[in-house]
Amino acid sequence: MKSQNDMSSDNERDQALTILDANISRLILIYKECYLSMGRGALLVYSQDILSGKLPNKIDYRPKTDMLEVFDDPNSQAKLGGMINHYNMKTEGVMALITSQSNATFFVTCKFK
Repeated sequence: MKSQNDMSSDNERDQALTILDANISRLILIYKECYLSMGRGALLVYSQDILSGKLPNKIDYRPKTDMLEVFDDPNSQAKLGGMINHYNMKTEGVMALITSQSNATFFVTCKFK
C-alpha cells in the first residue's frame, strides 16, 4: 500500500470516498439534521481526516453562503453553488472533499441509498 505522501489526489479521494460510503447512514443523518437547522449547504471535509479515522460531523456542514466563501475561483463557486441549489435534500447531499495533494478539491454529490 502506498503511503499517504505518495498517493495521488485521485487515489486519496477514492480511498476517502470508500470510507465515507461505508458510513453513509451516518452521513445521511448529518445531512438531514443540518439541512433542517441551517438550510441548503454542503459538508466541507478533508480526505486526510477521513483516512485518519475522523468522520464528518455537524460542524463540518456549512450553509451555502459560508461554503461558497471558502473558494476564491468564480468557476468553483458557480459549480458548487449550482450543485447546492439543485440537490434533492431527501435523497442527496453535497460535499467538498479537499485532498492533501495540492489541496485538490472535488465536489461530490452523495446519493442516499
